[in-house]
Amino acid sequence: MAKKAYHHGNLREALLQSARETLAGEGIEALSLRTVAKRTGVSATALYSHFKDKQELLTMLATQGFDELAVEMEREQACAERGESTGGLIALARGYVQFATQNPALFQLMFGPAPGEVLAAPQLQKAGARAYGLLEADVARRMEELGIPDQTPVATAGAWALVHGLSSLLNDGRVTAEKLGLPDNAALTEQVCGLLDIG
Repeated sequence: MAKKAYHHGNLREALLQSARETLAGEGIEALSLRTVAKRTGVSATALYSHFKDKQELLTMLATQGFDELAVEMEREQACAERGESTGGLIALARGYVQFATQNPALFQLMFGPAPGEVLAAPQLQKAGARAYGLLEADVARRMEELGIPDQTPVATAGAWALVHGLSSLLNDGRVTAEKLGLPDNAALTEQVCGLLDIG
């Protein structure tokens, strides 16, 4: 796939795809510019024309991840708005957990130290803020309904801690829907959010 994309002039996308495949299959320890170049079928020189170093590659991967996380959350939100599922923060939480459990290595990269300081990469900061902003907007709505809008920042941090913590526990195998007698992670997410009243 990567070679085909390269021959059509999409080398940057092919390199990112190869990096994603390496990350998912072998972990971040195996991710190097040399490995990505070899997997894509190009020379290291060709790779350096698109990424100045490994740090820039990791930053781009993390940025892609945050963009995809936001899209998944928005997709679940849209389903809820059409009446196909439970709405509010529960919908956003479902999207968050689904993305995290389907992309565990990328999720770990996004929130680990590898991408570097977020403020040093504006595109990464912007992508992360988009996903967080979805939570924040819905929490603000909920806080206004409850008559306590001044608590929005703290409540947003709490909601994020819940969905992020649940995602991490699922990825680490510390918690499973099956062991808790639930059919899948979506049901588990709804139960947790419902019991803690963040819906």
